[in-house]
Amino acid sequence: MSERKYADGYRKLRPADEPRRIAYEVLYEVCAQGAFANIMLPKALRRVRREGNFSDRDAAFTSELVHGTLRAIGRLDWVIARHVNRPLVDLDPRVLVLVRMGAHQLLDMRVPDHAAVSATVDVAREHLTDGPVRFVNAVLRSITRESSDEREAAMAAIADEDEALGVRYSHPTWMVRAFREALAAHGYSTDELEDVLAADNEVPTVTLVARPALMGVDELADEAEDILDTRVALGAISPRAVLLESGDPARLPSIRDGRAGAQDEGSQLAALIAAHAPLDGGADERWLDLCAGPGGKAAMLAGLAQERGARVTANEVHPHRARLIERTTRLYDSIEVVSGDGRSFGGGRSAWPLASFDRVVVDAPCSGMGSLRRRPESRWNRTPADVEELTKLQAELLDRAVALTRPGGVLTYITCSPHAAETRDQVARLLEGGDVDLCDTVALADECAPFPLGVPDAAGRLSGVAGRTLQLWDHRFGTDLMFVACLRRR
Repeated sequence: MSERKYADGYRKLRPADEPRRIAYEVLYEVCAQGAFANIMLPKALRRVRREGNFSDRDAAFTSELVHGTLRAIGRLDWVIARHVNRPLVDLDPRVLVLVRMGAHQLLDMRVPDHAAVSATVDVAREHLTDGPVRFVNAVLRSITRESSDEREAAMAAIADEDEALGVRYSHPTWMVRAFREALAAHGYSTDELEDVLAADNEVPTVTLVARPALMGVDELADEAEDILDTRVALGAISPRAVLLESGDPARLPSIRDGRAGAQDEGSQLAALIAAHAPLDGGADERWLDLCAGPGGKAAMLAGLAQERGARVTANEVHPHRARLIERTTRLYDSIEVVSGDGRSFGGGRSAWPLASFDRVVVDAPCSGMGSLRRRPESRWNRTPADVEELTKLQAELLDRAVALTRPGGVLTYITCSPHAAETRDQVARLLEGGDVDLCDTVALADECAPFPLGVPDAAGRLSGVAGRTLQLWDHRFGTDLMFVACLRRR
């Protein structure tokens, strides 16, 4: 009997192709179950590579389908809502994930319309009953019938400018406004807002770090070039960085044995600044990383400390993350890893008295608005209420850090967010307390980087304060949006 004689509900199933099947499974876990794409996707790809013939091309397609869909959720949902007669929150999460995945192929990937629709429907048939499968098919076909000019006209008709930008660049409206305010707060033109938003949707370059006292940057570059058969470049922001054009860093012996790691250039630079800032007299032997998980900056600090005869205490509130730091820094004997609440760390009869550390680093928990290109799903998991809660935690950690820093010592405050409340406002509050002075963090960055960063003269300044803070931007520097402020205790 030929397939066409079967009723639609009982049609023989055509197996879904493996890349789309894997992408759906990862997207469902991330969107509906709260998993992390940067954990789920590599795990899924390793599994299918072990089980069968899954090529590099298949892996690249799967990765783009996952990350591209996650980056574009806001815009995709706006498009999908134009073809659905009910609120998207009322849809079965499996259906919504499938329609998003199909819409991304239709709108953003070079996949023919018929292939995007039919291949997505093939995945749907493996997970849904007939009715929802027909719904997925109908919505995707409806999207193919709407021209790009029609979509552009509808987008242009959105009255609120920030809401319109949020749809176009797939950001929550509150984040668009926060980025606009952050540009102004850090001394940049708000005309750069679209560049900031667009940069969040670019695929980040894989960046490695040659860890101090363990490996040279040229050695790492040669190893990556030979083993991964790819072009590499040395960092322009961090002298310890190697940038890869392609390839899986996990294949490198130096990554597996801990002499090197994957770390954004901005994160590397922040740790270098913290170790480089000049002290006002006294020893330079005791360093503290108060919020050290997951351990990238702690490893950089441990290497620099080992070269200079200093010792790092790395504190992490979560024991499982403390174990991760121990693994990351296992080749160093210049670091001890402990687990405790940074807000009450040290003091009393502990081994870490107040005012006893020469250098203290607070890489504080934050909204993560500076790493949206690496963790695209996080833009949909944060709210303004989260920022308010986080700023309270940051303030408590900073107050404890000031108390732990000796007079003449340096406190370095770092966040992966440009949000004014998490950055400039926190520094201004500390300065008002009268216990610290702001260093010229921009000048320190220029001294640490291979080349001057070219930060505008008006950037990073606070009224009536001699020092400067440093805010990195992807569209200007190619890094995550790291904020760094060095403060010296009086």
